[in-house]
Amino acid sequence: MKISAICIISLGLSLAVFGDAAKQHEHHNNRVQQHHHHAPKDHSHHDKHANQNQHHNQQADHSHHNNQKADHSHHYNQQADHSHHYIQQADHSHHMKQQQQVHHHKNVDHSHHLKADAIPSKPYKGGQYHEHQDNKEVSHEDINKGLEEHQKPSETVAAPPTFAPPPANERKEKMVVAYWTDWTSAAMPPESIPFDKVTHINYAFSIVGSDYRPFFQTDYLLNRVVHSAHLKGVKVLMSIGGWTGSQYFSPLSASLRGRQTFVNGAIDFVKKYNVDGIDIDWEFPGRMGSACNIFDANNDAKNFLLLLRELRAAMNQLPNGDRLEISLATRLVPFDGPDGIMRDVSEFAKVVNHINVMAYDINGSWGTVTGPNAPLGGGGELTYEGGAQAWIDAGFPASQINMGVPFYGRSLTTQSDMTTSQSMQAPFIKPVPVGDNNDALWTDPCEREAAYSGVWKYKNLREQGVVDQYGRARAPWIRKFDRESQTPWLFNPQTKQFISYDDKESLRLKVDYAKEKQLGGVMLWALNQDTVDFELLDVLQDIRR
Repeated sequence: MKISAICIISLGLSLAVFGDAAKQHEHHNNRVQQHHHHAPKDHSHHDKHANQNQHHNQQADHSHHNNQKADHSHHYNQQADHSHHYIQQADHSHHMKQQQQVHHHKNVDHSHHLKADAIPSKPYKGGQYHEHQDNKEVSHEDINKGLEEHQKPSETVAAPPTFAPPPANERKEKMVVAYWTDWTSAAMPPESIPFDKVTHINYAFSIVGSDYRPFFQTDYLLNRVVHSAHLKGVKVLMSIGGWTGSQYFSPLSASLRGRQTFVNGAIDFVKKYNVDGIDIDWEFPGRMGSACNIFDANNDAKNFLLLLRELRAAMNQLPNGDRLEISLATRLVPFDGPDGIMRDVSEFAKVVNHINVMAYDINGSWGTVTGPNAPLGGGGELTYEGGAQAWIDAGFPASQINMGVPFYGRSLTTQSDMTTSQSMQAPFIKPVPVGDNNDALWTDPCEREAAYSGVWKYKNLREQGVVDQYGRARAPWIRKFDRESQTPWLFNPQTKQFISYDDKESLRLKVDYAKEKQLGGVMLWALNQDTVDFELLDVLQDIRR
C-alpha cells in the first residue's frame, strides 16, 4: 500500500504533539489550579440549603450560564427558519447582516464579533472571566490578525480510520442520555444519580481555553460520577462546550495544530478519568451563537468533520477504543455549510456514535409573541418531529439520533389576559419576569445585560404549588394543552405570567414518536430539574421497553 507524503507529514505532526502531551497537561493543571484560587461569587442566597463550603456554590441554579438554554441564544437565532409560523414575527435581521459581512467581506474588521473581554487571554469559566498575572493586553490589531489567520483555508489531511456504529438491530437497548451539571452537585450528589433510569451521563461541562485545550475544575466530582456509574453499567461522557463554552471551537478546528491540541486534551480526559467518551456541545458550527464566539459560515462544518475524524482516529489507538463513544449536542436542523443548511451529513454519522438534538428553546424572549418552548409538532423543521426528520433526510441514521426534551419551562408576561384564549400565542412585554425560586439576575459576559432567565424547573412548578402531582394547575394558575404543538402551558390571570413547559403528558407523546420512528433514544436537560422521585424521568423509561 502506498503512503502519500502528506500522510507521513500528518503522522509525524501527530506523534510530535502526542509526545508532548505530558508537558501540555502539566501546563493545563497549573492553569486549572490558578482558576481554583479565584474566590467564587456568593450565590448562597439563591438556595436556603446552600452549603457555604461547596466549591463555586454549585447548588445555586446557574444552568443558563453555560449551556444551550442561555436566555440570549435568540440573538443569533441558531435554529430559525423564518418561514416557521411560531417565530415568523421575530426580527433577526441583525444576525443576517453579520453573516453577510462574513460571507462577502473577508478582509473587513470583524472585531465586533468579539467583545472586549472575549480576547484569547481571558478564558471564560463558570459565569466570570478569570484574569492571570501573566496576561498581556491584546489589541484590536492582534484580534483582527488572529481572525484573518482563522479565515485561511484549513490544511488538507488524509482521512484517518473511521468508526462503523453497530446496526440498529444489534443495539441491546434504547438510550436515555441525561445531562448532569457539576454546579448543582450539592442538591444532587453523584451517588444520588438514578443510574438505573439512564444509559448515559453527560458530565457538564468542560470548556475550551484560549490555548484550545479543554479543561474543567471539578475532577473530584467526575471521579465520583464515573465510579458510581460504572458500578451500575452506565456510561459517562465528558461534555465539552456549552453556550458560553463554544468560543474557540471554530478557530481550533481550522488548523491542524489546533485540532491536535484539542484531541490530545480530550484523550487525556479519557485516560485519566476513565470516561467512556466525549460529548461535543459546539453552539453552533457556522453560526455565531454567543456574542463572544468566532465563527466561519463557509468552513466550520467541514473543519468540524476533520476534528471528529481525528478524535475518532486517536480513540481507535487506545486499548478500549472500540468501546469509546463520541456524541454531539446539535440544534434542530443540520449544520450550516457554504450554501446554507447541509443536506448531506452522512459522513458525520461514520465517526459519531449518536447526536443529541436540542429540541427546545424554540420560543422565548427573543421573539415578539409567546409560543411553545419545545413543540412536538406544528409544522416546519423547528419542532421535535421536524428536527428528527431533517436529520434523517440529511442522511443521519435514525438509530443514531436521540431527541432532546427539557425538564424546564420558560415564562413571559403577556400584554393581555389569556384566560379564555385557546391559542398559546400572544404579544408579551419585557423585561423577562423572574422564574422559579432559583432564578436570579445574571449578566452574560458576552452580552453585558443583566436579566432573569424566566426559567421554571419542573420540580419547582411542583414544589412551589403551581401544578399538582396529577398535572393540574393550582389557583390562580390555569393549565391548557395546545393541540398543535402538543405541549401544555400555564397562565396566571393576576400577574399575566405565561409559562410554556413539558409535563408527563407531553413527554409520553414525544417518547411515542421516538419509538415510532425507531430513533436511538431520548436525551434530557437536566437531571437536577426533575422532582425528587423523578416523575419526568420515569416517563422516559418507556423508550427502553
